[in-house]
Amino acid sequence: MTIPDNTTTVSQRPQGSEEKRVHDSGIAKDKLHFTQAPTSDTSRVASDIADDDDDTHSISGQRNSMTPTQLRIAIPTLSICLFVSFIDQTSVSTATPAIAGDLNTGPATSWIGTSFLIASTAFQLINGRLSDIFGRKGLLLLCLAILALGDLGCGFAQTAEQLFVLRAIAGVGGGGINSLVMIIVSDITTLENRGKYQGWLGAVIALGNGVGPFLGGAVVEGGSWRWVFWMIPILTIPITTILVFFLPLKHTSTGTLEKAKKIDFGGILLNIASTLLLLIPLSGGGVTYAWTSAFFIGVTLTGVVLTILFVLYEWKLAFLPIMPLRLFRASHCWALYLQSFLTGLAYFGNFFYLPIYFQSILRFSPLVSGALILPVVITTSIASIASGQYMTRIGSYMHCILAGFLLWTIGNGLTLLFDRSTNLGVLIVALIVEGAGIGLTLQPTLVGMYANSRTEDRAVTTGLRNFIRTIGGAFGLVVSGVILSNTLQEGLYGKSFASDSLLETLTSSTYALDDLDLSKDQRNIVLDVYMLGLHYIFVFFTVCSGLSLLLTFWVGNTSLKIQKPPGDEETGTVVSLDAGLAPEQEIRHDDKTDGKPVAEELTSSERKEQHNCS
Repeated sequence: MTIPDNTTTVSQRPQGSEEKRVHDSGIAKDKLHFTQAPTSDTSRVASDIADDDDDTHSISGQRNSMTPTQLRIAIPTLSICLFVSFIDQTSVSTATPAIAGDLNTGPATSWIGTSFLIASTAFQLINGRLSDIFGRKGLLLLCLAILALGDLGCGFAQTAEQLFVLRAIAGVGGGGINSLVMIIVSDITTLENRGKYQGWLGAVIALGNGVGPFLGGAVVEGGSWRWVFWMIPILTIPITTILVFFLPLKHTSTGTLEKAKKIDFGGILLNIASTLLLLIPLSGGGVTYAWTSAFFIGVTLTGVVLTILFVLYEWKLAFLPIMPLRLFRASHCWALYLQSFLTGLAYFGNFFYLPIYFQSILRFSPLVSGALILPVVITTSIASIASGQYMTRIGSYMHCILAGFLLWTIGNGLTLLFDRSTNLGVLIVALIVEGAGIGLTLQPTLVGMYANSRTEDRAVTTGLRNFIRTIGGAFGLVVSGVILSNTLQEGLYGKSFASDSLLETLTSSTYALDDLDLSKDQRNIVLDVYMLGLHYIFVFFTVCSGLSLLLTFWVGNTSLKIQKPPGDEETGTVVSLDAGLAPEQEIRHDDKTDGKPVAEELTSSERKEQHNCS
């Protein structure tokens, strides 16, 4: 299969000494000469020196050229970090009914997952830029420590409020791990082979998502839900040891004061405040307080205003912004970012509510509910690895995204067939199709962003993608919780047995029905209404994946292949901006690079036009 002629070629920055910013040499811009490493990547190098006002000049060079032996240590170690983070995130799903019953969380049950996601979301952008300033390895170790301490505290929580706060602390660490692992992998790989390794990370994410619920169910069934949290600190100890001694990551260090000056404190505060003030009121809308209440309107409007101020601050005031607005102007990235938000809505919510459906409606045990997630996990892992191999061999991310969202939409559509008596055959088929769609989309969307963004923006691009996807997940959990709560209130309204306390209990799970003095008919009424609420949630997920499929028309098909002139692999090329660029390159000024000159490869159509003119 070949890539269409209108495919844009984007070169990957070579691994070598050119990583050190030319800005640091003190040479004037109009007299610059630079030596290119053994690739033809003059376009990326020229973009590095495009303008002294570019905020990326102050970022420590962290590209790492690793030997195959080093990669064989680095990739598995980073994969285990990601695996532990997702186990922590997903094992709670099968433990939720037990936690809700023990701590009496009631309508706030969704906050067991939402508190983690909100905190994770608020710090996604921060982690990307802080890793630019302070280094990836040290920040990754810090995030592992935060995750371990947060979960250790969760295991000792005695009230719902304590659990929510400690889950938020764990979320700060977990969110940082997710971003930093992907950033580090982008540092130690090239654009051409990055898809392969990102595909492996996608498989690890799927494995964590699958093993997590299964492991959580086994722990709850064999002991206490508290061990779901206590096992995470135990797992982080060997990982931390390997990272400290066997992960060689370079980072050009400067003084602590110099580093502190680069921190975007204003952007950090505005980002955290706006995220919290937008998501917190949504969590209780229509349940804890009315949609028209003064609290909901006031806090939500404040969050909107702070979001606008955050964008303006990043645009006009921040010296080294945690969210450079040029990221949204990069070709095709707006569609990829929007797909990431919709993916978060369906992805996180699905993994949270499917185990609840298995346990609350089909009455399976936590252990069996965890096992039922395996069809999604296995197909997601296989599809993710396959997508990575495809991107590496063919050089296209768009094909994977298109096929993936098509399958994901079909799979979500099949979940609309779920009811109180769905047999295992229908369940497994739906989950297999859905898993294949997930595996083909999770990492190819990120690779597409890398292909269409500046090389220096890998960290903030990864942070922004994860921020958008995670805020979509937090928003999706909140919306799903509101849908379920409101459906229960409307469906059981006026029933003599439907007290306020019963409705609070049912929002958590229907497991408590066995302990209530209800007749068989009353139980059936409750289960029917509960299933109706879950059905509406599955409709919501289907709409999200369908919209993502539609957006595929705008994600572009930028090639992941690096174009190299003959012999360029063996000898370096000295390029002078005075003398001009290679015949197939030109300096462009456009709004995609903030008006700064950037050397770019001409597209095939431009080369033809240039040839005809000559």
